Amino acid sequence: MAGHIPEILQKRQAEWMREWHIYLLRTHMHDTKNALEIGCGCGYVMKNLSLHIEVKGLDSDIESVRCASERGLTVYHGEGNHLPFPNDSFDLVYGNYLLLWNIKPEMILNEMIRVSRKYVALFAEPYWSGTVYDPPWLEGIVEKSKSVIKERGGNPDMGKKLSSLIDQFSNDFITGTVPLHIKYSDMRKMVEFEISVLGEKYNPNNKIYTFYIPTFWAIIKK
Repeated sequence: MAGHIPEILQKRQAEWMREWHIYLLRTHMHDTKNALEIGCGCGYVMKNLSLHIEVKGLDSDIESVRCASERGLTVYHGEGNHLPFPNDSFDLVYGNYLLLWNIKPEMILNEMIRVSRKYVALFAEPYWSGTVYDPPWLEGIVEKSKSVIKERGGNPDMGKKLSSLIDQFSNDFITGTVPLHIKYSDMRKMVEFEISVLGEKYNPNNKIYTFYIPTFWAIIKK
């Protein structure tokens, strides 16, 4: 789960998505009192939401559990396809960049639905093959990112499959794409950061005009 990605990337993703997480919570799940995050990693998304609701976490990576616990968060060690909680344990069960890392995402989703009382949310699932970029040299970054995700057992295009996956369990859900509103200078920094995570060299003279990875979200109402 979140243990697949470096802590620095977990932190950056949580920073990029903070306002979006809170917007979805307030707009579509405003009666939520408590939540469980699956694949919580070091707990940066948990921290985003903890000012608004009570949040606990679970991760299959023991180092991630240790990392989150040292930051004062309540996190359990366990597998997403066999959650150690009774039915209807939490108002909300959610994941952030979660399903793309799982070979059998339907098993994870089934368990999330089981232990939820009200909502299941997938805050972010990417569609890397649909990335919009300019100039053309950025294609190399897209393809390298897709390869790295696949090598680590993930599906870089999970976002495209999200609705068809959820439809196997429920037709009472809403979905959409995460909106992009970013300063040009911040977009450049974001791309440069992605390049550094990949271990690639970056020439500051290379132009970057557009870089957008379509990222899908969905909320199931029980």
